[in-house]
Amino acid sequence: MTKTPNLIDNSRPLDLICMGRVAVDFYAEQLQSPLEDAQSFRKYLGGCAGNTAVGTARLGLKSAMFSCVGTDDMGVYLRNTLAKEGVDTSLLRSTAKHLTALVLLGVNPPERFPLIFYRENCADMQIQAEDAEPEIFKKAKALLITGTGLSTPEMRDATRQAVKVAKECGCAIILDIDYRPVLWGLTEAGDGETRFVASAEVTQEIQPFLADLDLIVGTEEEVQICAGKSVADSAETLESCLTAIQQQSSATIVLKRGADGCEVYSPESANPVSARSFQIEVLNVLGAGDAFMSGFLRGWLRKESLETCALYGNACGALVVTRHGCSPAAPSFAEIEYFIQHFDDAPNLALPTHQSFWSKMNQLHLQTELRNVMREGQLQKSERPVREELLILAFDHRTQFEETCRENGLSTDKIADFKDQVCKGFQNVRKSNSHKGLAILIDPEYGRNILTNSADADYTIGVPIEKAGSFPVEWLSEDSLYQQLLVRPADWFVKVLWHFHSQMSAEEKITQLTQLKKLSEVCATLKRKLMLELIIPDNFAKNESHLSAGKTLGDAMTEVYQAGINPYWWKITALDNEEEWQTMTGVLDKYDPEVGVIILGNNAPIEQFDKWFRIARSTPHTCGFAVGRSIFWEPWIQFAEGKITETEVTSMIEERYQQVIDIWQNL
Repeated sequence: MTKTPNLIDNSRPLDLICMGRVAVDFYAEQLQSPLEDAQSFRKYLGGCAGNTAVGTARLGLKSAMFSCVGTDDMGVYLRNTLAKEGVDTSLLRSTAKHLTALVLLGVNPPERFPLIFYRENCADMQIQAEDAEPEIFKKAKALLITGTGLSTPEMRDATRQAVKVAKECGCAIILDIDYRPVLWGLTEAGDGETRFVASAEVTQEIQPFLADLDLIVGTEEEVQICAGKSVADSAETLESCLTAIQQQSSATIVLKRGADGCEVYSPESANPVSARSFQIEVLNVLGAGDAFMSGFLRGWLRKESLETCALYGNACGALVVTRHGCSPAAPSFAEIEYFIQHFDDAPNLALPTHQSFWSKMNQLHLQTELRNVMREGQLQKSERPVREELLILAFDHRTQFEETCRENGLSTDKIADFKDQVCKGFQNVRKSNSHKGLAILIDPEYGRNILTNSADADYTIGVPIEKAGSFPVEWLSEDSLYQQLLVRPADWFVKVLWHFHSQMSAEEKITQLTQLKKLSEVCATLKRKLMLELIIPDNFAKNESHLSAGKTLGDAMTEVYQAGINPYWWKITALDNEEEWQTMTGVLDKYDPEVGVIILGNNAPIEQFDKWFRIARSTPHTCGFAVGRSIFWEPWIQFAEGKITETEVTSMIEERYQQVIDIWQNL
């Protein structure tokens, strides 16, 4: 095993400062299509340095973004996304005079991946020399700079100063050559796809930095431009390029070779180091290099062997080429561990048709994308996902309200009026309670006014997708399920109330599982969190002992997981004894140890929750409650009968919701 150079100070809390491009990528959703024919786009964080900051953070490193964004909405999006991913933004400046950079990208495999950069005097090119703050650099192990950051005189000055400060502070210096000819003015403005144009000027600007570098990473073409060689690629040319760089730098050089992995040339070894590559079907090569860099640095900054660094880099690059986007495609450490361990388990694993492998990979990646959790202003970032605590006031009920209106001869407008008051009660609790997990679950029918006015809400909102009282489950609208969720805000979670029992008829089970699978796939595609409210049908529940309730729930959950469905949360009834609870959670430990469990109230007296919460929290899966009728039903009946005013409704909801929160928090 070849050791990494002893450059890294493990006592420093910050692993990596990523300096340079951070932009908004608009990826065409239509595949195998020219970019000019694209009809819709997905918005992601992009840019070489930005992708690497996110990629390393997902792998468990502590990274910081050193760049500049506009004060425009896209700049706000980038800053929020970085924070959500656990990236330190202390060195991310904002400018009101420059727009955040944008990129349009197309995916037309296997060969064409067009991209157009909109970067004219953009925000991330406004980094100033004085922005390199020594106090932050002293906390960091390494600084990453990129070739694009050398493409203008102003950025060269800023990068030169950053390298100077980093060297004085004892940081290792890393260069991602990141050669984009269009950004050096060497191609037509719209030609972002061309990856190599020989240029003595570019070489001349890069080479003065070589002596200060500890690690250089690039493709064969990028190594050529760094060395100043412009002849056609050959083994002799490559060797001469490496020699030319080594004459000016003692850095370790990592040569990225696409599907063939990489070669690592260390001053301490006469022969290049490599690791296995992963032959895999390619969807999108854009972002693979940044993913490779993230994986390599996960090993390098943890002082792993160069073989291990190369293995991590190869695995990350291989995974990202199977996915849409750059930063959102970046894997967690759990993903690359599973990928490396199981890639050779079966023949043709490189093909997407190997369902069991890819189902697990997709499950792990969805966890990576969704399970970043803010607690008391700090993002809980680790190499394993963290459960999100939610204390939900649930008033998405519809049929129960409608029945009351029919019985009392009331207009259903009364329901919307009541729900407005319930929401006011929630808001009063939220104002006096600093807990970040307070949330509401509200329907779009009678809660339309609440949702309409929630654009700037700083609390979590969940909205049901099922038609009230439907069995088999039906959706709220006749529109496509994808379209129904697409028009909702991305941060609303999706709740579905779903009846199931392992002894239902085969036809009923197939129908229910097929519908749920469809919903799960749409949620995964749109990156929506799915809360599955599992209800045991009355005709089964009344014939079963409460002593077997854990097994009943567990059997139903097993069939859901075996169908390839992975909810973000289970919403289930509480159980009356710990043994049954552990029977049920044993299924979760087997199929998805990281899944969250939300306890529903079941219209029980509030006093009952102390016992239920204690049992439910005996295992780590339980992360909150969704209580509704136990809080609002008595006020609703009194309101429907004209016995209390709207103001009194608000007061009663506030008091009862706070009571449930207190029980939860005081256990």
